[in-house]
Amino acid sequence: MPVKRLLLSALGLSLLLAACSVRVTVPLPNQQVTVAMVGDTLGQVIYPAQAMEFPGVPVKSVEVSGTLEANQPLTLTLNLYARLTDPASDPSCTALSDFTTTYAYACPVGPDDERVGSATFALSQSTSLTLKGQNLTYGVQAGKLWLGVQLNQALPAPQVEFTFKDLKATVVAGL
Repeated sequence: MPVKRLLLSALGLSLLLAACSVRVTVPLPNQQVTVAMVGDTLGQVIYPAQAMEFPGVPVKSVEVSGTLEANQPLTLTLNLYARLTDPASDPSCTALSDFTTTYAYACPVGPDDERVGSATFALSQSTSLTLKGQNLTYGVQAGKLWLGVQLNQALPAPQVEFTFKDLKATVVAGL
């Protein structure tokens, strides 16, 4: 009988803790990534020079939804990555600049990079996206992260601007 009581108590406590968790939607700022086919960036993750910054939220898990827009119609699929460390401080990342300003970094996939989703453009300029991953959760907790795109095929133009827009983090907060 004591084992049965212990199991019922544990089950009751689990249900109570689950009931204390709340799903909340938090808006995130837009983030722009300029991708230029310079050097050998194919297969590398391109991150913007500046992080996405916002007030951090203590959460258990995160799912980010929104839209990825391009400045021209595209037919391609991109892998999407999140990282928490500044690519400028990563010696394996290469700065991409327009003579005076570094606008992005090209990084080989490494331990700081987590694939959080993909986006498929079908002769369009925008596509919806849903992103999930541990780096997103930690980034929303810290209020800072970089979202990047990985090209596995050539771009139709020498430069394409991608914008992560209307991002909303659906977070599970609570005990």
